[in-house]
Amino acid sequence: MGIIRLRLYFVLINPKIFTMLLLFASLDHLKIYVLHWNDAHGHMGYNEAFWLDPEFPPLLSNARALAYMVKKYRERAKKENALVLVLDAGDFFQGDVLGEMTKGKLYIEIMNYIGVTAAAVGNHDFDLGRDILDSLASWAKYPLLSANLVDTSGNPPSFAKPYIVVDTMGIRIAIFGLITHWLKGMVPPSNMPDLDVKWEYTFVKEFVPKLREREKPDIVIALTHTGYRHDLRNADSVRGIDLIVGGHSHTGLYKPKFSRVNSTAIVQAFSHMSNLGVVEIVYEKKNKKIVDIKGKIITLTAERVPSDPFVDSLLTIYEREVDRIYGEVVAKSEGEFNRGGFIESSMGNLISDALRWYVMEKLGEKNYPVVSIYNAGGIRANFKTGNITRKEVYSAVPFPNVVMYGEVKGRDLLKILGVGFNGHHAIFNVSGVKILYNNDRLFEDSVKVTLRDSITLDSIGEKTYRLPLAKVRILEVDGKPFHEDSTYLLVSTDYLINGGGEYIVFKTLKNIRDTGRKIYDVLEEYLRYKRVVRPVVEGRIKKSREI
Repeated sequence: MGIIRLRLYFVLINPKIFTMLLLFASLDHLKIYVLHWNDAHGHMGYNEAFWLDPEFPPLLSNARALAYMVKKYRERAKKENALVLVLDAGDFFQGDVLGEMTKGKLYIEIMNYIGVTAAAVGNHDFDLGRDILDSLASWAKYPLLSANLVDTSGNPPSFAKPYIVVDTMGIRIAIFGLITHWLKGMVPPSNMPDLDVKWEYTFVKEFVPKLREREKPDIVIALTHTGYRHDLRNADSVRGIDLIVGGHSHTGLYKPKFSRVNSTAIVQAFSHMSNLGVVEIVYEKKNKKIVDIKGKIITLTAERVPSDPFVDSLLTIYEREVDRIYGEVVAKSEGEFNRGGFIESSMGNLISDALRWYVMEKLGEKNYPVVSIYNAGGIRANFKTGNITRKEVYSAVPFPNVVMYGEVKGRDLLKILGVGFNGHHAIFNVSGVKILYNNDRLFEDSVKVTLRDSITLDSIGEKTYRLPLAKVRILEVDGKPFHEDSTYLLVSTDYLINGGGEYIVFKTLKNIRDTGRKIYDVLEEYLRYKRVVRPVVEGRIKKSREI
């Protein structure tokens, strides 16, 4: 005990020795800051954090604050002789007017300024087509990553690399990308005609050991756009990943979630550039191991975080143009419209009503009872009480999907709804129909679909699939009894009607017509027609364990 006290006293009265000890410790231990965000969806400008305070939501600075914070962490790292990695987990530009107005180029310009290390490819990064994605990749001064996305020859696509290795400060860090294996059900086939997606679970189990053997990295980071649930599964079942920086599910993790099996840390920072995730890794060089991982989320409120001057001036120019073009009021809301991924919602009812109205009233299609379906996952914002502007319409339905419709037999309509309520994704919003459903226990059924040319929509054959369905009972269509042998007109979007995965069930439609009108155009036209709208939830969709 006396020796310990003597040593402590010797150090305290010799500041030079104490400083040297700290220096030796820092030489052996490297701190790594991983700054991350995901699912920005083009939300670079100011937004309101309504989830923090619905009555008086604080203002978010988004890209302005993000750029400021990244710069501050770089300054901090320089003083600490630490390393900074800046990672974007995909779905970066599509979903807000600022993102789409320049087809993603404004987003890339800001990310180039910030100095992003790498970005994952997300499903919505395909929304404006393969050519746009190729262009954005060429403009970016950082790589887009997606290891399980390959072309038909099995090679990496032109816009993405499987992985990169950051070799600096005496350490090698491998960062690889991963995209959801459900991609083909989320992206129109015409936007990825020559691409294939490898099933992520089996792919990662083979890929990570090969990556470690080939590159001999000290740390492996997975930059994923697969969703939190799938990140958890990969963390528990795959050895060799130290950190998963995730996206796709818009999950907020205020501190890292660790696998109990492999000690892999998982992080994700909500969405819409509202937060910056910060991970601090301490790596011991001598023993080649991570000795600590901790993390947090910083909410980018304007009151708390200053703006970067360059990003502020750049965005101000574009925001003025957005206000000029999209600031027009199109309708008034006498209540707050809300969305819901797994329940009937007032936003879902409004949008599906707009689709049905457009086909019935504007196109004059009344030969058959008309039913409309809109996927709840495609609704990205609510309408507040008061004026609704063109910008708010776009924010609610930002994806460039087109209204399509076709004829369907009642028995096939049941199967389409069976997919819509099987719990594998957000539910279908409906108009012109009332249903009961039960997805507690799914059943498989055969679905015979017509395969069509993606451009001409001509039939090129038929194929039978077996799909997992929820039990569905249609109570009425347009206020009248439902019959399985009757023909109905189904209105939806190209996203669903041309979709892959389980949405292949929509290919049971006959005589498909493409209106050429985008969803937000139809919704805007409907709102102008109505002038005043009121939120309604009226029991169109009900879960019942009795069917």
